[in-house]
Amino acid sequence: MGNEVEVRHIRNNLFGPIPANLMQEELTGLYGSDVLKEINEILGYYEVYNKGADFVPEGSQDYVPASLNYKYIRTLINKEAAFMFAKPLDFVVKTVNQDDDEAVRRDITVLQTFLNNVLKKNMFNGKILKAGKDCFIGKRIAIVLNFNDEGISISFLPSTEFVYETDEVDTDKVTKLVMFYIRKDSSNKLEQEIFKKKYWMESDGFCHVHEAIYDGTGQLKETVIENLTTKFTYVPGTVIVNEGLTGDVDGESDVAQIDEYESWYSRLGSADIDSMRKGMNPIRYTRDMDSKSTENLPISAGAYWDLISDQNLDNPQPDQGIIPSELGYSEPLEKTMERLKKAMHSQLSIPDVSADKLQGVISSGKTFKAIYWELIIRCEEKLTAWKPALEFIANTIIEGAMLYPESAKHYTDEKLPVVKYNIEVENNYPIPEDEEAEKEVDLLEVNAQTMSRKSYMKKWRGLTDKEADDELRQIALERELLEDSFTGLVAEGIEEATDEEPEEAEEPGDKE
Repeated sequence: MGNEVEVRHIRNNLFGPIPANLMQEELTGLYGSDVLKEINEILGYYEVYNKGADFVPEGSQDYVPASLNYKYIRTLINKEAAFMFAKPLDFVVKTVNQDDDEAVRRDITVLQTFLNNVLKKNMFNGKILKAGKDCFIGKRIAIVLNFNDEGISISFLPSTEFVYETDEVDTDKVTKLVMFYIRKDSSNKLEQEIFKKKYWMESDGFCHVHEAIYDGTGQLKETVIENLTTKFTYVPGTVIVNEGLTGDVDGESDVAQIDEYESWYSRLGSADIDSMRKGMNPIRYTRDMDSKSTENLPISAGAYWDLISDQNLDNPQPDQGIIPSELGYSEPLEKTMERLKKAMHSQLSIPDVSADKLQGVISSGKTFKAIYWELIIRCEEKLTAWKPALEFIANTIIEGAMLYPESAKHYTDEKLPVVKYNIEVENNYPIPEDEEAEKEVDLLEVNAQTMSRKSYMKKWRGLTDKEADDELRQIALERELLEDSFTGLVAEGIEEATDEEPEEAEEPGDKE
């Protein structure tokens, strides 16, 4: 179902983005032609992320002002993405009914193993961490699946590498998804190769695919696939929009929320550097000195100045000295910088957890959770868009493997069973838990029969369904052996007691 090509992101392309005319011909409907203007805006956000927010340095003509970009936005977005995705998500295949028999559960285990293998071989955990950053910077990302004899590939695309359209009524339903990959880069646009792949829905109810190669000017070089009808009744890809309002197909950039704060942060920080430089090199002065003797005075350590007073003055008062630089602004500046930093953290709900501020504060996992609570809520809000999309991708992996069975052979030796199932995506945050306390609570629930032993084993020992079942059978067998042994010992003791003859009581007259 199409070819797989080497991908190079256009934001790393030194020779410019995808040709405008190549993207323009695919822009109709809801997405509109303004996308070209928006892509330039998004490339600007990547520029801020990579190099820091622009600012006008303060200075005068007698020195070159400092121009230090702090790149604080990059730090915050990296932290946000790491908090959401550094600890891998769990893709859980579940039965539709809890009362399903053992055969159905075995089929579910086959699907779970297959899905895990596909995600692992695609290095999904690393890709989604990078895709999170792209989504926060560039407003949205696309996730696209490809099935062929070589296997199943999962591709994450930044917003500068795709355009898409949605259903006019249901904006969550993708009806067209066009991807652009830079396959070969060159300073000569005629030698560049841009791979274009398009999925779109036709009136026959099936998804179609088209593939072609263009040069850097947008001229067609080769048609790989003209119009191929796939077996899918939907586009095997989805778009995740970062925040936004109802019906928004563009999304919002986290960079746009805080770039102005970083601009002022860098501006004031650079001005502070200039003040320190001027303080380290104070102003030196001479008074009533002959100008010829004050030319090019050395300022190195141990330098000697041979100065001559100005003889043209009636009453010269020769003098020389240094005007010290007082940094009385330091405390107000520090408070202003701290306010700007706090505003950036607040906009993205990321706590400032520097070591000096948390020293002696953290004592448990609950404290960690309280500190990160606002960020947890923000991530949960973002995950309301991510989870359905990821569940859709997981379902499409399984359904696509059944439609294209040759692609599934790379991940399982078993034929995928046809069974009803649900897929749930569970997120994990890198916050230490108070495990011992939680274990005690779970053990109490097991004893009160409000939690099964199997659930406890799966949760705390990481066992699979099969491993937990085997463990429970072994426990039951050992209990039965112990009970049989105990019953045998008791029975043997009773039998020995009944077999012994009672001693006869001695008569009083028998004693001498």
